[in-house]
Amino acid sequence: MHNRFASKAGVSKMPDFKPLYRYSFYEAMHHNEQDKWRESFAENQRCRDFIDEMVRENFDGMHIKGEIPQKTVAEFGFDRTRWVLANHIQHYDYDGRISPQNKVWASDIYIPRPEKREMRDHSTSYLLNSHQTLVDYLADKVQQMYAALNLYDHRHRVQGDIHRQDYTGKLLILRADVLKESCRTPENQLFVAESGFGCSPDASGRAVFGQFLIDSEKARFDRQDFVGICDESYLADWAKEKQQMLAAPEDQGETQGPAMKGM
Repeated sequence: MHNRFASKAGVSKMPDFKPLYRYSFYEAMHHNEQDKWRESFAENQRCRDFIDEMVRENFDGMHIKGEIPQKTVAEFGFDRTRWVLANHIQHYDYDGRISPQNKVWASDIYIPRPEKREMRDHSTSYLLNSHQTLVDYLADKVQQMYAALNLYDHRHRVQGDIHRQDYTGKLLILRADVLKESCRTPENQLFVAESGFGCSPDASGRAVFGQFLIDSEKARFDRQDFVGICDESYLADWAKEKQQMLAAPEDQGETQGPAMKGM
């Protein structure tokens, strides 16, 4: 359901890419999703080969040229590019040629490791063959590119325990990875929660019903799909104006009521 709504929300900035399968082969078998896993696995390997080939063509032993990060993201998208780089860094987190900052960044990206039932760690099959210093450089550049999207994250939410906050009637921030990459903009992350058990921190249900702020399209998400309540001091002017428009009919009704009553 999320993919359907995300594909329609707002203005598209990037093309659609083959979906990244984020779970282990064992989980894919359990959910009968082996085809999805295989397609994603093959694309991970193609991404690995693409990066290695670009490095071979553009590194002269001293200097690296070309737009390797930009071309990789254009071909595979941010999700898979970041996944392949982070997977490599996680496997080589002991290597001093990779910066501590990039090791921390990579560790925050959850990449499943083999279950006890599995005999093989499939993630080793798309490790890069490029020099570690160059992998470190590429990881830096991709992070800079991703940061330039200016997406909302935990820094932009209302402070407090999100597990105790009621979302009803609040402007929420959708997690960036819930949206398809073609729709991954800060505008599309803003969602007005209207109803659903997931709005309540104490309810057992997870569903949150509401609408995208940018175009008022109705949608349903789960509570865990949100970063939290948006701190409105970070809102752009268009978002503040849209909020006022949504509240206007209710305010007008309150104003008109007494006047009609007195007639």
